[in-house]
Amino acid sequence: MKTAYLAALLLLAVASLPAVAADLPHPVLDPLAAKGEWKLLEPVRTFGPDNLYEEIDGEAELVLPYGMERLTVAVLGRSARPGSEVRLELFRMASPRDAYGIWSQYRYPDQEVLRIPPSEAIVSDTSADFFRGETFVRIRSKPGDGSRNDVVGIASEIVALLPGSGAPPEEARALDDLPGRVSGSILYQKRAMLGYECLAPGFEAKFSTASSSGHYLLLPPAADGGSGRKARLARELPGYREVNAALSGAQIPSGNVWMTSEGGCFLAVAGKISRSLAEPLLSSFARRLQGICRPAP
Repeated sequence: MKTAYLAALLLLAVASLPAVAADLPHPVLDPLAAKGEWKLLEPVRTFGPDNLYEEIDGEAELVLPYGMERLTVAVLGRSARPGSEVRLELFRMASPRDAYGIWSQYRYPDQEVLRIPPSEAIVSDTSADFFRGETFVRIRSKPGDGSRNDVVGIASEIVALLPGSGAPPEEARALDDLPGRVSGSILYQKRAMLGYECLAPGFEAKFSTASSSGHYLLLPPAADGGSGRKARLARELPGYREVNAALSGAQIPSGNVWMTSEGGCFLAVAGKISRSLAEPLLSSFARRLQGICRPAP
């Protein structure tokens, strides 16, 4: 009887461990504080999907589709400079691709980008956003003479403490150097692209050439080999038609959508663009994806 009672207590204790671990500070905070340059100004707070809105009300709907598992918020200051203050937000996402995806939502053309190996940070005098591995990081500094040094300095420290790659997914890299691709416009979208849920999840980039402008779209391989996707596109995109075995089209309010496939990927050029202008862009797009768009397992 006593043995059974002890075993039950042990099982109860083990079962409670994950809940305790979930409330522990983010693993980068202790080594950051141990260096002595930064100190916590407030108690660390953590949030999950169920109460994220309490901290970032209005932005939770943007973050949650990317599989946000935990947000850790810390407010720190430089030990040697009283009055300095930095808000650090560490979002643990479901995967490195999701961390990149939410980072891409804060990336716009003409922003300043700073390379902090192995990551790339979007920076201003009072902010820095970057990702590494499964973590998306937002840093906001109280405005002041040293605010830029604060955000860049702590960003460099955090990047070095996080595990994983800081490189974009290979599909996003494939969109680079496409004809007319607008720098800073690549997104990984978990919801509707161009307003249509059938065009997601996938990657999107704006383009502008001398003769046309619009969007490149790239949908990674589907588990069913693409047969269900094709049927859904035909059902949901207005004016959908098959032009030939390799090309299909649709007509949406913002213009034409010209679509083809490469490997297991679905790719499209969308905008106020004719077939004769779209086909060379699709050919260039398909060449960039060779060896990347492997069929889904």
